Amino acid sequence: MQKRVFITHGYTANSQKHWFPWLKVRLENEGFSVKVFDMPEADKPNPAIWLAHHRANIPNVSPQDIFIGHSLGCIATLRFLAQQNRSVGGLILVAGFDQALPNLPELNDFTAQQPDYAAIIRRIPQRTVIASLDDNVVNPAFSEQLAANLQAKYITTQGYKHFTEHHGVTQLPLVYDEIMAFAR
Repeated sequence: MQKRVFITHGYTANSQKHWFPWLKVRLENEGFSVKVFDMPEADKPNPAIWLAHHRANIPNVSPQDIFIGHSLGCIATLRFLAQQNRSVGGLILVAGFDQALPNLPELNDFTAQQPDYAAIIRRIPQRTVIASLDDNVVNPAFSEQLAANLQAKYITTQGYKHFTEHHGVTQLPLVYDEIMAFAR
């Protein structure tokens, strides 16, 4: 069965932004099937609508699947995975958070209820959270707390800010390397 990767972008983004196109091409060249979502109403996101979008576009998860989230896409992905009754291969969350961000109160509905971390940990053996220590959108302390909640490997870096093209990030080898390690 072909290994699949599902990538969920964050607030105000889309499938063609940041490092998503680069990662998609790199992974497809390795034989992965890659879906980078265009989440509905990314400028005014709604957690119920994003969850429905995931459900409609990922009919069946499998143990080979790898899920990647960026920023708001992290908690959206976690909400979807918490409702699945099957295991998946891995999870990588970049600049993730699971609590209200003081600078983005419009996203509070996504963090109002915590996902079932015990279920996620049971069903996803490989979990990684990546943060840049100079992130000016999601304080890395929030990503560190997310990693603790998930009992995930926590990787910090410097100079990537919020991992966006606005800050010059159009490639993200850290994520590629983690996926390749998961796939071994």
